Amino acid sequence: MNKVITKLILVASFSFLLGCVHTTEHDALAVGKIDAQALLSNYQSFHTPHRQFSLSDRQIALVKQWPRSVHIEVYFGTWCHDSQREVPKLLKILSHNQAVTYNLIALDYQKTEPTGVAIKDDIKFTPTFIVFQNKKELGRIIERPKTTLLNDLDEIIQLKGKL
Repeated sequence: MNKVITKLILVASFSFLLGCVHTTEHDALAVGKIDAQALLSNYQSFHTPHRQFSLSDRQIALVKQWPRSVHIEVYFGTWCHDSQREVPKLLKILSHNQAVTYNLIALDYQKTEPTGVAIKDDIKFTPTFIVFQNKKELGRIIERPKTTLLNDLDEIIQLKGKL
């Protein structure tokens, strides 16, 4: 009986410690520009989905067709579950076309950051992906894609980029 109680106490203690580790990540907010490597290295909630997401050969071929004049501003929160779902996917997608540039801009809980670009770009929700071509805004994906992130990005780039 004592062994069972001891094991239960150990399991409960271990579970409590795991909960503390998870909370610590959320307490360490990233705010401002951050590179993909730092995001994926320091935030498990971004690293794991990034590692698990994959593209088919057809999807990779599609991404490789995007022009080098495309740039994406990525506004997100390390604390935001929508960001934790969509930003890792975007990073995996963009890893297949190094010509497409992007900036990762982490926001605080008020959706601001020190330089004021989030206010200038009228960011209200996270994540917000703003797609540019030749410095002209083509479109935005706000919080979640209508279909899939890849399909929505491709639609913005292929359709609106030709206007």
